[in-house]
Amino acid sequence: MRSLIVGLTGGIACGKTTVARIFQNFGADVIDADALGHLVLRDDLSVKRKVVETFGRSVLNEKGEIDRSKLGCIVFNNPDYLRMLNELVHPPVIERIKAEIDQKSASAGHKIIVVEVVLLIECDLASMVDLVILVYADEDMQMQRLIQRGLSQEDAQKRIRSQMPSHEKARFADFIIYNNGSLSDTIRQAKQVWRALKIHDPRSSKP
Repeated sequence: MRSLIVGLTGGIACGKTTVARIFQNFGADVIDADALGHLVLRDDLSVKRKVVETFGRSVLNEKGEIDRSKLGCIVFNNPDYLRMLNELVHPPVIERIKAEIDQKSASAGHKIIVVEVVLLIECDLASMVDLVILVYADEDMQMQRLIQRGLSQEDAQKRIRSQMPSHEKARFADFIIYNNGSLSDTIRQAKQVWRALKIHDPRSSKP
């Protein structure tokens, strides 16, 4: 039997990475699309060149590398710039995700592979996975967490509003983990989902 491929998604500051780590502790192989995005911006010279041509050399730090914080300040203040960045970065990231899935599936046998992708729904990537898990948090909680990370209320709101709302993503989810409360409650829900994943037969799931 092949591996079970699970898409893990949710809005900014909803707790996707926390839930991914929980599943990893349970025994899942985790693919972090955001980490792959970091590698693309750092190592893919073609993408880096196009980003600098599009947004200017001000996005570079003193080492000549793309400063994601500077880039974020630009694109989250302009929806057209965000779309342009996504068009540059997403194709190579998707290719890396597919390669990682193939590699882990070949070596893992029947194992659960969790792919953590923010824009799983928006980029129509659900066909890459067997099941979708949504990590859900209310907008007030997202705002609170982003402000705690150092963003202003205005910047936090812009980043939240740049994404599809969680209640819309819920329509596409096979499982929902509500992450408004304590870590122990999130772990309890994740355990329930994990049990369901362990008994799921990939041969009966969507292609």
